[in-house]
Amino acid sequence: MCNYRCVVATLLALFLTSVARGSGSESLYVLACRYADAVDQFERTLQSVRGIDRADRGLVGRLDDTANRLRLAAKNPRHLNRLYQEWKSTQSLHMQVEERLFGKYTPNHELILSWNDVAYSFVLFAEEFYFQIENPRHVGGVLRRSENSARRDSYLSEPVVTPLSAPRLPSGAILLTPPQP
Repeated sequence: MCNYRCVVATLLALFLTSVARGSGSESLYVLACRYADAVDQFERTLQSVRGIDRADRGLVGRLDDTANRLRLAAKNPRHLNRLYQEWKSTQSLHMQVEERLFGKYTPNHELILSWNDVAYSFVLFAEEFYFQIENPRHVGGVLRRSENSARRDSYLSEPVVTPLSAPRLPSGAILLTPPQP
């Protein structure tokens, strides 16, 4: 009888430990996957709409590519500079797509519904990403690696965002504005 209780207690402890760990950096990857999937669905919806310029379709294709690169970067958030650079380029393209498609064409109901999912996923990722930057010591948080790595040389050109220098969303998360040309 004691063996049975010990086994059940051990399994319960392992389960609770895995649940506690699951809320960390894995959530960044899950949210990046959700955003990339939403952008992919938006691109498929855009293909079914007539009258969209080829350049605008290409811009959405570039957003899909950067969203997939963001997903890959979020898989290993210990490389904060890489993740931040991918986030910055995704953020800039996200704003360009929104400005170009919804300021230029007649509104399409399916396109608007699909974009709402993209925008919602974008905000969820932004909130989690900046929460993890502001609170790097929580379980599974995003930490900058201190040692140099030859693999990171290509994206070490700019410093990582400081939490106090960026504007905040109404929900309290930080949102970076795209660079002005």
